Amino acid sequence: MKHTGLFIVVLLLAIGSLFVGLQMGKSQLNQVQTKPPTAHNSDEDAEQNNSASVAKVIDSSSIDLVTELKQEIEHLKQQLDEKNTLIDSMNASLGLLEQQVELAYNEIDEAGQATSPFHQEPDAITAEQASVWVPAAYADIVSSQQGEMVSLFKRHHQAEIDPNWASEREQALLDSFALSEYADMVNISAVNCKTTTCEIRGIELKPNGWMLASQQLQGSELGNNVSSWSYLASANDGETLIYMLSEAKEAGSEGEQSQ
Repeated sequence: MKHTGLFIVVLLLAIGSLFVGLQMGKSQLNQVQTKPPTAHNSDEDAEQNNSASVAKVIDSSSIDLVTELKQEIEHLKQQLDEKNTLIDSMNASLGLLEQQVELAYNEIDEAGQATSPFHQEPDAITAEQASVWVPAAYADIVSSQQGEMVSLFKRHHQAEIDPNWASEREQALLDSFALSEYADMVNISAVNCKTTTCEIRGIELKPNGWMLASQQLQGSELGNNVSSWSYLASANDGETLIYMLSEAKEAGSEGEQSQ
């Protein structure tokens, strides 16, 4: 019984001590909560406030920069659209210009095919026209040609005769053929010279006769011509006709050179 009472007393003391300790802890906690902020806490708060201000400034600058970039992009888009419109307009104009140029070329070609001084037809002559100056068989040879040869044929037969030069040239040509080693291979029937031009007509008696005789002529002084045209053609009777038309240098210049 004595021990039980002692145990109760000790228990009460322990409970009292615990209660007192709890009261003291609560009092200290209240003091801590009501204590004014220290300098350290103030610095932290100021730093947090500064950080918040800086963040706000950065956010504001970023917003302004983004806005400016958006405006610049819109401006560039507008310029690009204007340039694309200009390019489309230029392409359309270029296409129209190409069509106009093509039409102009077509008109020029059509006009040239009709009558144009820039598209003259080669000089030509009919067999009937040529037969006024040469026998019909040789007229057929001339009428089968065109261009410079026909022009020379007309000039030759329409030209005046230089008696001295013409006679000397005709005789020199006849002598050249007569004295040639190929004289028996060709038969020269006519030599007709005017002022600077000569016409030769004949018949080839043997194959390659005219080729050899004319090559020998071209290798001599008589072959020093401005131009020369030579033809072989078959006649109706089976003969091979020889026709040659040549233009020598001016008679006056030849005379000066001979002096």
